[in-house]
Amino acid sequence: MARPRQVLSLLARSFGLDLGAALLCVLVFWLPLVDRPGWSRSVHAWAIVLLIVGMLLRSRWSVVAFCLVTGVTLAGAVSGMTHDPFVAAAWTLFPVAVSWGSPRLVPATSVTIGLAIVLVAVGGPAGAEETVRYVMVSLLVLAGTWALGSTMRRQRRQAEHALRAEKEHAVTAERLRVAREVHDIVSHSLGTISVVSGVARQVGDDAGRMREKLAQIETTSREALDELRAALVAVRDPGEGVARGPQPGIDDLRGLVERVEHAGIAVNLTVSGCDRVPPGPGLAVYRIAQEGLTNVTRYAPGTSCQVAVVGGDTDVRVEIVDTGPANGLVSRSAATGSGFGLVGLRERVRLMGGALTAGRRAEGGFALRAVVPLGRHEVSGG
Repeated sequence: MARPRQVLSLLARSFGLDLGAALLCVLVFWLPLVDRPGWSRSVHAWAIVLLIVGMLLRSRWSVVAFCLVTGVTLAGAVSGMTHDPFVAAAWTLFPVAVSWGSPRLVPATSVTIGLAIVLVAVGGPAGAEETVRYVMVSLLVLAGTWALGSTMRRQRRQAEHALRAEKEHAVTAERLRVAREVHDIVSHSLGTISVVSGVARQVGDDAGRMREKLAQIETTSREALDELRAALVAVRDPGEGVARGPQPGIDDLRGLVERVEHAGIAVNLTVSGCDRVPPGPGLAVYRIAQEGLTNVTRYAPGTSCQVAVVGGDTDVRVEIVDTGPANGLVSRSAATGSGFGLVGLRERVRLMGGALTAGRRAEGGFALRAVVPLGRHEVSGG
C-alpha cells in the first residue's frame, strides 16, 4: 500500500504545481479580459481555459501540453490578448527537454521559435523597441528552459550509468568472493584427501590403518561439503529459507591443524590475543592458514611447520613457516606466489586493508605472512 500512496502523493503534488503555475500566468499575463464586446471577450476567455488545460497536461502529456500552450500563446500575442513572453510555454517545455533534450537541438530550436516570436511581434501592435525587448526576453526564457532541461537529462543519465556500473561492480566482487571461498575449500580438502589417499595406498595389508585413513578421507570430505554448502548459500535468495551455517574462524584452527597432521605434517600451532576477533577477520585468518597449510601439504611433504596467530588492538598477524620438504627433492612452484590460492588471499587481505607476503626463506622452506585489520567499528563492539 505504501507504493500507491507515494504515487498518488507525487501526482497530487505535480497537479498542484501545474495548477498554481497556470493561475499565476493567467493572473500576470492574461488578465484583465480584453475590453471588447461580443465574440472577442469570449475568445479571450476560451484562450485562458485552453491555456490552463494545456498546463495541467504537462506532467502526463508534455509534448501535447507544449504544443497547445505555445499555440494559445502565439494566438494571444498576435491578437493582443496577452503579453506573455512564452513563460507558460517554457513551463511545459521543461519536461520535454528533460525527456528528449539535447544540446545539439538548441540552435535549431532557438531559430525556429525565434522566427515564430518575430512574426508574432511584427504582427502585434507594438513599437520597434518593445518588439525587440519581447523577442529577446522570449528567446531567453525558452532557450534557458531547454538548456536547463537538457542539463538535468544529462545528469540523470550519468547517475543511471554510475548506478549500473556500481551494481555490475558489486556483482563482480561477489562472484570473486565466492570463487575465492570455493577455491580455498576445494583446494585444501582435495589436497588433504590426495595426500591421505597416497598414504593409505602404502599401508599394505594393515586393515586398521586403512580404516583410519578412510575415516580421515570421509571426515575431510564431509567438512568440505558443509563449508562449500555454506559458501554457496551465502549468494542464494534468503527468501528460499535455507539456513546459512556458521563460517569457520580462529577457533576452528585446531581442527584444521589436526587434519593436516593426519597427512604427515608436524604442525606447531600458537594462538594468542584473539579473544575479540570479529567473524570477518576471523574467517580471513582461517582461510590464510588453510591455504598455507594446503601448500605445505602439497609441496613440502614430511616437513615441520609453525603456525602463529597473534591478535592485537587493530589487527591480527598470521605466519605459516615450514622448513621445506623432508627429501629436499619436491618442487615448490608456489614459491613464486602465482597460484590462484595466493592470488585470492592477496585480494581478500587487500580488500580488508591488510597486507600479505609469501616466498622462500633464505634458510630453507617457505613463509607466508599476513596482517589482517580488525576494523574500528568491529573492535569497539567487543
